[in-house]
Formats: sequence, structure tokens, C-alpha cells
Amino acid sequence: MPAPAAGPDVGAAFAELARGLADGDSGPYLNAVCRHCVGLAGADSAAIVYAGTGGAMADVVASDDRARALAHASVDAASADERASPWHECARTGNLISVADLRARERRWPWLTDMAASEGLIAATFIPVGQHPAAKGALALLSGSEPDVEQVLVALSLADAAAAGLAVASVLRQQQTAIIQLQSALRSRIMIEQAKGVLAERWQMLPDDAFEALRRHARATQSALADVAAAVVTGTAQPDRPDPGPGNQVSGQNQA
Repeated sequence: MPAPAAGPDVGAAFAELARGLADGDSGPYLNAVCRHCVGLAGADSAAIVYAGTGGAMADVVASDDRARALAHASVDAASADERASPWHECARTGNLISVADLRARERRWPWLTDMAASEGLIAATFIPVGQHPAAKGALALLSGSEPDVEQVLVALSLADAAAAGLAVASVLRQQQTAIIQLQSALRSRIMIEQAKGVLAERWQMLPDDAFEALRRHARATQSALADVAAAVVTGTAQPDRPDPGPGNQVSGQNQA
């Protein structure tokens, strides 16, 4: 197995990853991590199974088709029993799993032994990536022989880089969700204010009283207040006009 690349190449790889980290796109970033596992950590193939937007560990990136097929098979196996997947076991326990010869684990992961052996991948090292439920996974180094200590150290650093990428992507998703929620709340508020104005003008009453009528109509029809407001503004809903009482009318104006 080739030795790890020289220091400058390792530095260039992590500089590239640092630039990619700012994009917040976990797929291409993690693909680059897998590629560097092959170039720097001596792996023949590498794959990461991780928790993506759905929250479950079901997303896969890999350095090539061999590793990708193994990782997808791992996800399928984990759907029936999480213990059937070394990727999922590694992420769940937070422990590094190193197997010099997968054939020795044939009874534990028979599907992995058969598939990997057919591709000449005998040794596997699984490294946990991240700890947060929304930003975790496991990185696998797949080779014809077990990596040495220096290669494992490089892979550990790459796993840390992968964890950083997942964490950044998770934060960006949360921020994006918050922005969407705020925009929706603002649109709803604007629509409600417009509906208050429409009803206050139509009924010649104070906006606060018009709002109470709007809210009563929403409760009576079991509808969202924003939906009722939108229907009022577009003319497709007509709440019942409240009974005029003292102070309901706008001063100096006649009721419509």
C-alpha cells in the first residue's frame, strides 16, 4: 500500500477542503473528502454514509462505484437491523472499527464480505464522523490491505474535516428554515393587516374590532387566520359583521 502523500500535498488537500467548507454544500464537499482518502490515506476506495436533510443516516458519497455500491448496501442492511451495517455501528458507538480481513467477520456482515471480496477489497477501517444526530456519519477506508498508523492518522483528520462540513451544512439548513419561517410569518402578518383594513373600511369600524371579527370567523370555520385574511382580501370570504356597539363605529362616520 502506498505511503501517505508528502506534507505539502496534505496541506493543499486541506486548503481545498477549507475553501469548500464555505459553500455549505455537503455532497461535493464530502466527495472531496473521499477522494483525498484515496490520495492521502492509502485507501483503494472510500465512502461516507451520513445523516443528510432527512435526519437519518441514509445519504452516501464515495470515491468510486465500488465503494458507493457497498455503502448503499449498508444503508439497505441497516434499515432492517442497524447492527448489520458497520457504518451505522461506527457512527452509533463513536468507535473506530478496523478489520484487517473482512472474511474474519463473514458471520457478522456476510453481505459486506461477499461484495467487498468480489472487488478485491479485503481490509476496511470505519471512522466516526461527527456526534450530533443531524450531522453525523461514518467514513470507510476500503483496501486490499490494512492501512498503517500514519495513514489512519491522516484519515482521522479527514474524518474531522467531514464532520466540520456536516456541521456547517446543518447550521445553514437551520438558518434557511428560520428565514423561510420568518418570511412566511411576515407575509401572513401583512395579509392580516390588509384584511383588517378592508373590513374596517367596509364596516366603518375600528381596525381592532375588525380583527376580532376576522379571528372569530377563523375559529368558527376552523381555518388559519392567515388563510381567512387572504380570502377576505381577494373577496372570496365574507365574515359576519359584528353587532354595532358603543365604540365600535369610527367616530364621525356612518355605518355601511
